[in-house]
Amino acid sequence: MTLSLIALILLTGAPCSSATSLSHDFRYTYGCYESKDVRVDVLLDDDVCGYADFSKGEIVCAMPHLPDYLKPFTKRVYEIAEHAIEHCHSVLGKAKHADSGAALQQEAPGTSIYTRYEGEDGVLNTIFCLASHFYPPTINFTWTKNEVTITEGALDHRYHHNSDGTFHRISSLSFTPREGDVYSCTVEHQALRQPLTRSWELQKTRSSLTPAAVFLAVSLVLCLMGIGAGAFFFTKQSN
Repeated sequence: MTLSLIALILLTGAPCSSATSLSHDFRYTYGCYESKDVRVDVLLDDDVCGYADFSKGEIVCAMPHLPDYLKPFTKRVYEIAEHAIEHCHSVLGKAKHADSGAALQQEAPGTSIYTRYEGEDGVLNTIFCLASHFYPPTINFTWTKNEVTITEGALDHRYHHNSDGTFHRISSLSFTPREGDVYSCTVEHQALRQPLTRSWELQKTRSSLTPAAVFLAVSLVLCLMGIGAGAFFFTKQSN
């Protein structure tokens, strides 16, 4: 499904206080899309802690452990998310009518590629492709192995908001690296003149001993053997 973000509204709620009297910033954002979808994210101290799932009719927690003082808010937040649908489409219609010919702001993404663990031949690993600070949120990831497109083990994670209004998103791939294999991630975005590709391959393991070091070690051993043999014969001759 292609998304085209037209309006992004940020509403700030009253700060929440936990039992330890620590103040937290509790907010939610919702965005309107030309596809008629509405996305609602719940933020705690600028981190996404949940999102509205309209098919399930609930707020889905995106944190490993939701703080107890936030649990009573989830039902109320979902009610707000439902009201956001009508309001968001209303704002979208007004914005399009106000200036239907306005050019859509665009920001090209920056990309990087990295693995969860240090690469080891034959050991299962996960490789990540990060696209950051792009707008609008429509973006596409393609994984290849030795220039052949692969989809098995690939997963595109959720969009996340940046404080400047742009987005970032991660695509991951579960794989078992082998020496000589090259994995690449290609990112396509409408603000890019051409797709961006980042590649990763297993680094060849090198021996810690160089030929010069080996030669020096062998020479030293032979020298010590010669000294030992000479001392032996010298002692024997003296006796």
